[in-house]
Amino acid sequence: MQETKETSLITKKDLRSVFWRSFTMQSSWSFDKMMAYGFMYSIEKPLRKIYPKDNDYFEALHRHTETFNITPPVSPFVIDLSVAMEQECAKADNFNKESINNLKVGLMGPLSGIGDSFFWGTFRVITAGIGIAFAQQGSIIGPIAFLLIINIPGFLARFYCLKMGVKYGVKFFGDM
Repeated sequence: MQETKETSLITKKDLRSVFWRSFTMQSSWSFDKMMAYGFMYSIEKPLRKIYPKDNDYFEALHRHTETFNITPPVSPFVIDLSVAMEQECAKADNFNKESINNLKVGLMGPLSGIGDSFFWGTFRVITAGIGIAFAQQGSIIGPIAFLLIINIPGFLARFYCLKMGVKYGVKFFGDM
């Protein structure tokens, strides 16, 4: 995704698709795969562009059925890095396909540690306190304030994680 516009298969429309589909990651949560199927659904459209042949496309989809679990607001970063790696994999014959899942496994722990402690451990408690304070006074602003205050930063985190994933792409590994 770091390539020039002439060589990149992934368009802004594809990135918007990844962004909006990332909101559904938890809708297919299961105990054995956790968010893997939601992750796969998020990258389905870019993968189809990267792999026009059915066998390659289905192999790539199958790669993303390995267990995956992450704090949802930070997921677009890992999704975009995975798409960038899939693009490199499609171009290079000697690309190590296992490294794509290794990236996901390596990043989901640290990013979830940061995301969970911020979004669920700290921020949710503070926003619930604000919402409850209004609700105890009988104001409808309580639940509305809670929903707005908790969802706007999550939305912005997804947006900026998507932008960071696009910006860094495969270059991320060299920089780290």
